[in-house]
Amino acid sequence: MRKDHRRELYSPTSPEAGELPDAIGPDGVRVTLRVEPAIDRLRRWRFLFFTPPVLTDPARAYAGYRLVPGFVQRRLLGDRWAVDIEADSGERCRISAKDRDEAVDRARQVHEGVEQQGVAFLRTVAE
Repeated sequence: MRKDHRRELYSPTSPEAGELPDAIGPDGVRVTLRVEPAIDRLRRWRFLFFTPPVLTDPARAYAGYRLVPGFVQRRLLGDRWAVDIEADSGERCRISAKDRDEAVDRARQVHEGVEQQGVAFLRTVAE
């Protein structure tokens, strides 16, 4: 168990997730890019509706918020990743990737495209 396990245990964000620097194209609209495991979307939904039973049942909280999501990410979701893209203009899109390396590469491509062409580039990569 890592030393920072308590900090990330009840977080709706995986410790492996990360963000690229914001991209700003010629149109001046800021675009945020986030690379995350596919399970993070489910974690956020769960975190909205349920409170972890930290004080009343720490063992169940650890299993439900740490072990189960890891199992689901590896076995059921096939360790897939995603790139969440959000522009300050309100446009959003999500790009799926088969693993973390592919997700980081796709995020870098989108970052470069947005800086060259602006938010209009997002319409070419949206799934």
